[in-house]
Amino acid sequence: MADATESGNGKARKRSGAKAATGQAAAKVKATIHLSVEADQRLSVHATMMKLDRSELVEKLINDHLRRYVVSDRGGGDVAGIEAVA
Repeated sequence: MADATESGNGKARKRSGAKAATGQAAAKVKATIHLSVEADQRLSVHATMMKLDRSELVEKLINDHLRRYVVSDRGGGDVAGIEAVA
């Protein structure tokens, strides 16, 4: 069996993309935020001390402290009917 670097032009083959995750991981979204150096350090220290990763801590902070607004979809499953009106 030939090694990936020995065949062709010497470059390693790229890995294929990851398959869609199932369960809880599929409901997550990757988000990018910009923090000050101090806020980044405080987030890291708090996450370590609480035995959470940074993403879990941010989600906990959002769930605990950002309760003023609620996002809710009260519509039925008939999306086609709504599009016909618009």
